[in-house]
This record gives sequence, C-alpha cells and structure tokens, in this order.
Amino acid sequence: MILACDVGNTNVKTAVFHGDKIEEIFSFDNLNTFFTYLEKLHPKEIAIASVVPSTTEKLTDFIKEKIGLKPLLISKDLNFNLTIDYDSIETLGIDRICSAEGAYKLFKNSNEFNNYAEGTYLITIDFGTATTINIIRYPGIFTGGLIAPGINMMFNSLSQNTAQLPRVNENDFRMLIGRDTKTSIASGVINSVAGMIEKTLKHLKDNHNAEYIKIFITGGNAEKIMPHLNNINFEYQKALVLIGVKAIFEKNSRR
Repeated sequence: MILACDVGNTNVKTAVFHGDKIEEIFSFDNLNTFFTYLEKLHPKEIAIASVVPSTTEKLTDFIKEKIGLKPLLISKDLNFNLTIDYDSIETLGIDRICSAEGAYKLFKNSNEFNNYAEGTYLITIDFGTATTINIIRYPGIFTGGLIAPGINMMFNSLSQNTAQLPRVNENDFRMLIGRDTKTSIASGVINSVAGMIEKTLKHLKDNHNAEYIKIFITGGNAEKIMPHLNNINFEYQKALVLIGVKAIFEKNSRR
C-alpha cells in the first residue's frame, strides 16, 4: 500500500494505491484530521509532493514519529520519467511536475500510446489556487507552460480591490456578453480561462506542428470551469497529481 500526498495551498489531497489501482481519495483542510487518518491507515510507504514547506515539515515529523516511516519527499533532485527542459528548474513547482508525470503515466498505459510519435503533445491543466497549463512534447519532455490566477482568485480580486463591483462566482455566468455587472464579471473570468487554453492549443498547432494533443484536466476548481470548455476535448482526472506522485515514487523506489 502506497499513500500519495499532494500538499497544496488550500488542502492536503491523498490517494491510497494498491498497485496502479486507487482504493480511496480524500481531501483534508485540517492537518489534525489528516494526522488522525494517517494513524488509522498506517500505510507501508508514503510519498509527498508539497508546495508549502511549513506543512511539509510538520507532516514529515509526524510520519517519522507516529508512523515510523521516512516518507519520500518529491523534489527536483529526484529521477523523473519525463525529461525536464525548463530554464529555471529551481522555481518549477513540484505540483506541476507531478501533474505532468501523472498525465504521462496515464498516456503510457493507454492504447493511444501505440501511436505516440513526433507531433504529439500532452497538456495538463490544473484548476487550483492558480491555473497552470503544462506542456509535454514527444518523446516525454516537459517543456514549460503557463501560470495564471485561479478563478476564485480572479473573482475575489475584483470584488476586494474595486469599490463598486459585487462578489460574483461561476454560477453567475450566462453568456459571452454579460447583460449586467455580475454576468459581465463572470463572463470575463470564465472566458479569460477558456481563451487562454484555446490560444495555447492554437499556438502549438500553428508554431510547433502539433498533430495530436491530449489534454488532462484536474484541480479543485476543475468542475466549475469544465462546463464552459465546449470546444475543447479533454479527460478529467481528479487524482492526476497523485498519480504523478506515485509514478515518481516508483521511479525512485528504495525497494
């Protein structure tokens, strides 16, 4: 049994793996609740990807003391299944690497991999606190991407930093051209995200000879935005980052 953990800015997300099968997925917004879960589960192996160093330290100390394990901390110093071609790898978020690794793992295990060739691109889109787009080109090279504010951040920023704009969310979306202030804001946020994705796809096709593009979508805000991606074909994978955590664990397994 392997427990994969994704420590984000908002929650700790986990998946229990037996082989490649996911037995259960949970999300914790309270660290003490997660500690209680860990003690009951008592996994054989633990791998952690984290973008919050203070939480990582607390979690690692607890696992060593209470579970008696030394977790594998995913870092840029490990071996990856992908080749990382990125100019500032020291600032590359480990969650971005893990989502890309998860996509590559799923793609390699699919029938589509039989046709993997030059001109094939894998894209992961993580709708979390930030919205990140990550691009993998043949034959498995992480080549960069885009980072933008998440949809909640955009909605909150407009209401908090402007005196007369109301608080809005994705449920206020009606059409491209809003007929009042709420629907105008909702359209601006939703379509800025959809437009960013569409422009990325067009750029790959026009400038990088992309003949086939496979898109994986994940993240806590994914289900809020997916209904508005009408012209984009994608596969939703709730545990994409966690699948990547496990893939990296296996690549660096101590066993």
